Amino acid sequence: MGRGKIEIKRIENSSNRQVTYSKRRNGIIKKAKEITVLCDAKHYHRLSGKRLWDAKHENLSNEVDRVKKENDSLQIKLRHLKGEDITSLTHRELIALEDALEQGLTCVRHQQGGSKIQAQRE
Repeated sequence: MGRGKIEIKRIENSSNRQVTYSKRRNGIIKKAKEITVLCDAKHYHRLSGKRLWDAKHENLSNEVDRVKKENDSLQIKLRHLKGEDITSLTHRELIALEDALEQGLTCVRHQQGGSKIQAQRE
């Protein structure tokens, strides 16, 4: 025998509403963890509620710090690709940067060549 279908509407009794919210929130978190394991992916979930910090989110500040560091690193790489702040790079890093720029330029030229051929056909 299956579960009965309920109408989706506001639950008037506050304690019943809180219990339902907690159960559904836990179910969503469980599904997110399962997806993480199955797909070998990192996940982020944010559910609003009365309690901002939960025992399950003790590593949240570590994750925020990791994302900030990654963002800073990407900002530095972007500045290097723009030709800014390259005086601090080593010879090996400059060669890697040059290779990356040449690959990007090759892709752009290839794309432009395809666009020109497409325009000539029209």
